[in-house]
Amino acid sequence: MQRDGLLQQITYIDGITIIDTSGTILFSVKFNPRFASADEKTDEIVGENLFTSFPMLNEQTSTLYHALKTGRPIFRNRQEIIDFSGKKIETTNVTLPIKTNGKVIGAIELSKDISEDKQAVDEFIELDASLFLPDRQSEGNIQPEAARYTLDDIVTANEQMLELKRQAEKMARGRSPVCLFGETGTGKELFAQALHNASERADKPFIAQNCAAIPESLMESLLFGTKKGSFTGAEDRPGLFELADGGTVFLDELNSMPHHLQAKLLRVLEDGMIRRLGDKHTRKVNVRVIAALNKHPRLCVKDGELRPDLYYRICVMALHLPPLRERREDIELLLPYFITKYNKLLQKNVRHIVKGVHECLLSHDWPGNIREFESVVEFALLLKEEKEETLQRSDLEKVIRHLVDEEAEPNGASQDGGEEDFMPLKEAVAALERKMIQRAIHKTQGNVTRAAQLLSIPRQSLQNKLREYGIK
Repeated sequence: MQRDGLLQQITYIDGITIIDTSGTILFSVKFNPRFASADEKTDEIVGENLFTSFPMLNEQTSTLYHALKTGRPIFRNRQEIIDFSGKKIETTNVTLPIKTNGKVIGAIELSKDISEDKQAVDEFIELDASLFLPDRQSEGNIQPEAARYTLDDIVTANEQMLELKRQAEKMARGRSPVCLFGETGTGKELFAQALHNASERADKPFIAQNCAAIPESLMESLLFGTKKGSFTGAEDRPGLFELADGGTVFLDELNSMPHHLQAKLLRVLEDGMIRRLGDKHTRKVNVRVIAALNKHPRLCVKDGELRPDLYYRICVMALHLPPLRERREDIELLLPYFITKYNKLLQKNVRHIVKGVHECLLSHDWPGNIREFESVVEFALLLKEEKEETLQRSDLEKVIRHLVDEEAEPNGASQDGGEEDFMPLKEAVAALERKMIQRAIHKTQGNVTRAAQLLSIPRQSLQNKLREYGIK
């Protein structure tokens, strides 16, 4: 039982340290390069006193010393250390006393580096609510995070979609939470922004957050804020709900949120009260919540991803966004819309569409929906020469074939049955990852935060990838 609990507390280990009853370091190993770079010769601290090697620690702050003296394990305790080389590292630890015949003879500590996680919290909560306000005076000044789309920006000729726009206009007048559900890429955030801009909150902050993109260990801090002293290095900082006070919070992939935080969200919906991490006091906020799910809410409840009480509170006002394959009449409308958009962004000059282009687009199922359709048009224009004015069927077929080739060819075999097209899987994945990151950075004109949102990964993870691939 204790071993199972230990595994639940810490998912991987960056370092191990063992001391004896006198506080002498008997063993030290570092698996994380961040640790290793600060202490390339770990044997230099073996045989040294714990407090000599880590001068920032003392008998009150050292988890190793505490476990040694009390004989009791410590699970998931945060600790900030500065090693003998002067490097500051924050860790979360599992610390266990070592016993023989009931007598404590030492202590062992398993450490996980959370310095980058803490940096991600700090980067997020330093934001100011004004960053999420629309600037109506100049389109060029609109912040990427602000709600810039309206109901008029939802291009459709489909009767079901037109009815959804009419319903959204009515829902915008209310204050109750709204649930948007549908497949990935159907335009849920577009609808969320349009709802916000059609409401009385249009001049207040709109903050969008993908719940699946936040590490579980950070989610509560990001959403609800922190109180100074709640963990090592924590400061008094507002969370997402306080930043959005008076406005709207859009929570994408809500079913990725842990159940205990869904309970805290329910309280926000019920009485507008939030409590910062580590705080005893509650705060009142005035926020409208728009949630999004990538499958039917009832299925989320059935699969245990969504609390039933939250379902009944948040899904009363719900809109189901249909996939593109069920609204094919919109393809002919969306094509010139996206051509105009990417002519401007990519400095292209496509003005004509040859016969057969629409037939090509209609023959594809669009599993990625509007997002996939837009990406295909963008990539097709990107490949065209600057002076070319006509979009050919072959331009689109080339891009679509690139997307479906691996599915069309079982086991990844080349069309002639040979093996010359194979490459190591690791290299292929890295090449695709690099290409997607480059596209996201290009599309957002170098905005790392927005690019991370497009890729549905944490900003810090994207920064690490940019350094890894040498992308500027």
